[in-house]
Amino acid sequence: MFRTKSGEEIFIIDGHLHNWDASPENVLNKYGQGFIDCFYAYHANLSPPEYVWDEATYANYGADRMVKDVFGDGYVDMGIFQPTYLTDFYKNGFNTTE
Repeated sequence: MFRTKSGEEIFIIDGHLHNWDASPENVLNKYGQGFIDCFYAYHANLSPPEYVWDEATYANYGADRMVKDVFGDGYVDMGIFQPTYLTDFYKNGFNTTE
């Protein structure tokens, strides 16, 4: 729950969450590698330097850390996960609902 300066509590819904696995073990081909390389280039070049992650963390953030960061340490009370299977690029999909 987010609390404003005046003390009002606001229920936060994040309507667009992804937790992907683009680890080297899951990349199926050059297209999968190219996809995550493009994503990482956006992140590395458009984020303030102090917020840029290393490539390995960016490729596979992990469910436990995401839950902690978004719901535990962050302000999100409810999240809607958006699957992006991309099974032609990734052995187990990029981010699935399984």
